[in-house]
Amino acid sequence: MVATYGIHWFRQDLRLQENPSLLSLSKKVDQIIPIYIFDLNQRIGSTSKWWLEKSLISLYDSIQKHNGKLNIFAGDPEKIISSILKNSNVKYVSWNRLYDPYSIKRDTKIKSIVTSSKIECDSHNGYLLNEPWNIKNKSGTFFKVFTPYWRHCDEILKLKDNKFKKIKINYANSKFKNEITIQDLNLTNKKDQWIKKIEKYWIPGESNAKLQLKKYISQKANNYSVGRDRPDKDLTSKLSPYLHFGEISALEVYDTVNIEKKIDPENKKKFLAELGWRDFSYNLLFHYPDMIEKPIQTKFNKFPWIKNTKNLSLWHNGKTGIPIVDAGMRQLYKTGWMHNRVRMIVGSFLTKNLLLHWKNGEEWFFDTLVDADVGSNSAGWQWISGCGADASPYFRIFNPILQGQKFDPDGDYVKEFVPELNNIPKKYIHNPWEMSMEDQKKYNFEIGTSYPAPIVDLKETRNRALSAFKTIS
Repeated sequence: MVATYGIHWFRQDLRLQENPSLLSLSKKVDQIIPIYIFDLNQRIGSTSKWWLEKSLISLYDSIQKHNGKLNIFAGDPEKIISSILKNSNVKYVSWNRLYDPYSIKRDTKIKSIVTSSKIECDSHNGYLLNEPWNIKNKSGTFFKVFTPYWRHCDEILKLKDNKFKKIKINYANSKFKNEITIQDLNLTNKKDQWIKKIEKYWIPGESNAKLQLKKYISQKANNYSVGRDRPDKDLTSKLSPYLHFGEISALEVYDTVNIEKKIDPENKKKFLAELGWRDFSYNLLFHYPDMIEKPIQTKFNKFPWIKNTKNLSLWHNGKTGIPIVDAGMRQLYKTGWMHNRVRMIVGSFLTKNLLLHWKNGEEWFFDTLVDADVGSNSAGWQWISGCGADASPYFRIFNPILQGQKFDPDGDYVKEFVPELNNIPKKYIHNPWEMSMEDQKKYNFEIGTSYPAPIVDLKETRNRALSAFKTIS
């Protein structure tokens, strides 16, 4: 009897458990051929390439333990999949869906090509809690505001049976002419110093994703509603990169947290809403496919953004002279991640105090974050700059001094990433330029020499931003 084969195409679902495509295929075929294609046309940042390399190594090893092999390719997925189908006894092709415009267009075309070859082709939801086309308001259109969107989604999820059955999956040990090794992808340069820094903070892979979730529940979950705003405390889940690469499913995280009786209702509610924001971002992206490049609110096409490469570079490098902003930007470079409260602060400073276009921030974050996610990143930048569907109002301009004093009251976060300020007293840690000459001498500190003076006046630039917003309102 001839064995039947099915291809599972891994993308942002780099896990073996709770994987709907693998589960579906396992019921139809004798053996699954697991493939990964590095699509040269897919947008990916430098830091994401590092994570991807580590995650693929972890996945490769996991499949090998199941007596199978992950086949690696690079190039045009359409051509690669067509080539595999010509030279193998494959009856099924399956994958988990992605929701950005490029992936939707590419996958639709590939599905058409596969089915025209009389081969069954399926796709599944292995990435979101609820898919964009399934969520509609009472008038039959999509939600543009997060709170009612998430209330509706949460109700749907609580009625679902999301449990996956654990079954044995047989992986094939196939070999193809055009396959390559993970090392051949050249995703990282081992000589890059920033890689050595980031490696100290993260261990990619499915097993570590599960450990991260357990750690969050046992050590952090009951402090989340307050801790999610405190960059000076390690109280966030740090699950975002694992979710982005699909090393753990959003449904598994939702269900595990939702049924955990040790987590009190308020903390549980706040955390699950953050998973909801991730879904909402893709809801917006699906209905506004241009939102990666263009503002959802079209009036912002006329906004008088400024071009200033010097200020942009100082922002990139954490040398703006505003401690909480500089700490965030340096945390990003050192660890590949930034606390969400600080993401909002540095975003407000870039777009409102510096009046630099939000795309400058979106592109920098996309290149430097380990959790650089096309939906969340573009939605977040449109939110903070005021041009998104459910955006922070244009007049909401974060005061980084007050934000620092409120959420990093002792300056511990600032001192961790801006060591030049280690000896500055708490009173001035978020506004060192206000120290008298006498105090500067006392603490062996000189503003402008020991640490930069602010590159802009916060009050003046706030007023400038408000005036700029009035020109398009």
